[in-house]
Amino acid sequence: MKEFKNKIIRLSNNSILTYKIFQPVYIFLVVNLFLISGCSSINKSEDINICSKTKLPCIDSNEYVLLITNKGKITLELYGKSAPITVGNFIDFVEKGAYNKTIFNRVINQPYPFIVRGGDNTSIGNQNKFIDTKTGRKRYIPLEIKLKTKNLPIYGKEIDAPSQINNIELKHKRSYLSMARSKSVNSANLQFYILLKSLPELDGRYAVFGKVINGMNVVDIIQEEDFIIEAKRVEP
Repeated sequence: MKEFKNKIIRLSNNSILTYKIFQPVYIFLVVNLFLISGCSSINKSEDINICSKTKLPCIDSNEYVLLITNKGKITLELYGKSAPITVGNFIDFVEKGAYNKTIFNRVINQPYPFIVRGGDNTSIGNQNKFIDTKTGRKRYIPLEIKLKTKNLPIYGKEIDAPSQINNIELKHKRSYLSMARSKSVNSANLQFYILLKSLPELDGRYAVFGKVINGMNVVDIIQEEDFIIEAKRVEP
């Protein structure tokens, strides 16, 4: 159990581990900064269009991204209807070239398959492409998890009730894509991870937003320090 907890911690973006002082009320306020009308008002109506109510990049359609790596090509399908802010954030960084020449900085496949984490651009050229050009600061997005029985995702809140976990639309299964973050639920930025096996222990804690639809054989052979040559948006 101790070994597993240590692996969970490694999913975090090591450059943003300063959130230990955050309190639950403060976390809620942070989410309200992200969403123009705040999470509370959004959740009052299931008819609200999230993308019209947030200043963050937001896409509510399926999108496709090709990762060209030094080991081969990986095609991703992203589910904007289930995770519009997470997908919008990812696509925005892709189009800005933020993932180009970035390394896979955490690969855990021993003693059993776990995750491959990518998006670390601090180790190649120190380009700091995770900076939002509009604000000049890092852009963080809230935890975003959608339940099958809800029209809108839940924001800024881990889901731990068994009945709700069973109802999560996008779960941590092999080949699926999720956002890395630090201890704060609203600290996802640029880094993501691909699951090498199903990990239901992560459901409700991290935002799943897509999956590998081609090239999982490439993902399986990636090692730490392998890298993304280019990431680009493509047609289905």
